[in-house]
Amino acid sequence: AFVGKNGEGKSTMIKAIMKEIEINGGSVEIGHNAQIGYFAQNQAAQLDENATIFETIDRIAVGDVRTQIKNILGAFMFQGDDIQKKVKVLSGGEKTRLAMIKLLLEPVNLLILDEPSNHLDMKTKDIIKDALRDFDGTLILVSHDRDFLDGLAEKVFEFGNKRVKEHFEDIKGFLVHKKMDSLKEIEK
Repeated sequence: AFVGKNGEGKSTMIKAIMKEIEINGGSVEIGHNAQIGYFAQNQAAQLDENATIFETIDRIAVGDVRTQIKNILGAFMFQGDDIQKKVKVLSGGEKTRLAMIKLLLEPVNLLILDEPSNHLDMKTKDIIKDALRDFDGTLILVSHDRDFLDGLAEKVFEFGNKRVKEHFEDIKGFLVHKKMDSLKEIEK
């Protein structure tokens, strides 16, 4: 997990990893087999509004997964005739779920998620969290949501005072160590 006040460099670090910005006085080395999937805060807005839910997933599903599309959609609460709805009529949470399915079906082994739980209801958060728990790769999560990070993050990188401090503990251990009840206290 990447945690810290806004403006301390979490998003800049992600942009550096994604090679979206130039790096002055340093470098980023990505492992030669790393396949990166990126979930930005505006990911849902990048879906094709005129495609149906089914078409959105059908376009990227390959191999044996193609026979499982309806089951996968069902696991993310898209069932029956719902899968024929156009993306443009979906709620923000539904679009986020659809964007997450799309990302999880890509052949990636490193997922970078920037505030993936923003504006989601508890049920949607739980569905996405379960899917991420089953992800067989490395996750980098930028979040202020302690409940979302709980059980996902095994290491915490704290951004603050122009430094990044590595904590070899989960989010609960980090908060105990920092004598905090929630990540909102980092903002103070």
